[in-house]
Amino acid sequence: MEKSYKIILLKEPKQNMAEIKTQEAEKIKNISDEHAADQEKEITNLTATLWNYNPVPENEPEPFPEYVIRYDKTECSEVIGARVRGKKHKHEGSNCDDWFECITDEDITCIVVSDGAGSKKYSRIGAKTACRSAIGYLSSAFKDLFRKDPEIRERLSLPTDDEMCIDSYKKMAGIVQESMIKAYNAVESAYYERYTEKQYYETVGREINIKDFSSTLLLAVCIPIDTDAKEKIIISCQIGDGMIALVNSEDDYEKSVKLMGEADSGDFSGETDFLVNKKLLDPVNLASRTKVSKVSSDIILIMTDGVADDYFPNGTEIHRLYFDLLANGIIACSTVVSTTDLSSKQIEIIKKIPEPVEYPWINDKSEMVGLNYTKEIMSALDMPLNELWDNKYVAYLASAKVKEKMNTDDPSQRLKIWLDNYVERGSFDDRTLVIARI
Repeated sequence: MEKSYKIILLKEPKQNMAEIKTQEAEKIKNISDEHAADQEKEITNLTATLWNYNPVPENEPEPFPEYVIRYDKTECSEVIGARVRGKKHKHEGSNCDDWFECITDEDITCIVVSDGAGSKKYSRIGAKTACRSAIGYLSSAFKDLFRKDPEIRERLSLPTDDEMCIDSYKKMAGIVQESMIKAYNAVESAYYERYTEKQYYETVGREINIKDFSSTLLLAVCIPIDTDAKEKIIISCQIGDGMIALVNSEDDYEKSVKLMGEADSGDFSGETDFLVNKKLLDPVNLASRTKVSKVSSDIILIMTDGVADDYFPNGTEIHRLYFDLLANGIIACSTVVSTTDLSSKQIEIIKKIPEPVEYPWINDKSEMVGLNYTKEIMSALDMPLNELWDNKYVAYLASAKVKEKMNTDDPSQRLKIWLDNYVERGSFDDRTLVIARI
């Protein structure tokens, strides 16, 4: 049961993206209308070859690395995170604007993801500052809460309409909401610290302002409950676009996905809200953005819009995202099989699993990177996604070839490779995804 408690543009690349779009449009005109699937592949293959690679600029203050990855495994959770510079930024030779942080302290897992506004020069600094402040506060505050009130775990096991349970939810939701305020304060301080620094002024050719540090902020906290039902309390809060989703890999297809946030928009079409908009930190507004749920889900997915937009509408496409992660060996499949365990019908299905689809790596076009695409698997097997959900052994077997070519046992490295190379039409933004197995 989900409860909320009142406690208290499309971004345009530079080189000319106009040139790329013109070339693509001209090519599309020459493609036969007879074979839609071949059309789609030819268009995406063409688009993949049009992007160029330029490194992160060294003459700007506080440059970001090309990639950020994180892998943490404890007895309670496994967290896999990666952030890659989008094709737009590689093409332009500009900085990535995303950041993320995650921590599992004892058995409490906290994840924070932020996407800096593409039109704001120092939004990456705002994103990183917001994430680091929020994760630090969340970890410290929850540790203090459970140390001062050790019986709160027992109260979380009570029915969700019990007053003592509700009071516990309020305390935890209050911490998550306060972390948003701490993040804003940290970004404001980061702005003031740089206000008089000449290099920041010279890069933009004017006095900087706090809007130059605009970013989204998505938070999620997972707290296991001491029961045999493997239940957890998930608390989330979101300002801006992106997506927070829960997946129960053992549940029926129709009930297996739960969204824990809503991507909101700003004052104009194509905009989104940002943390620097102080009115969004009003207690009533934060309460409306906070979700508290008691669930049996085993996966949390938190992503910036660079991933969420490629899997839209999220309510149905999160299933495809989850299967893409399985099929590319990023999430371990619970269904481990050998050919001797399979029926003759299953073996016939396996024979139809397509080879990984290869596209040139934007960083080095002489290198081809092969990945599995759920849409390709569904087409080859003539199997809808809900049926594929019940046959996860397909993903396990499909992932073998990809994992072998990736040549790494680190799931975060595999996630980085996948984020950096999967191809979707119209997709060129920074991509950040954090996966928690809980």
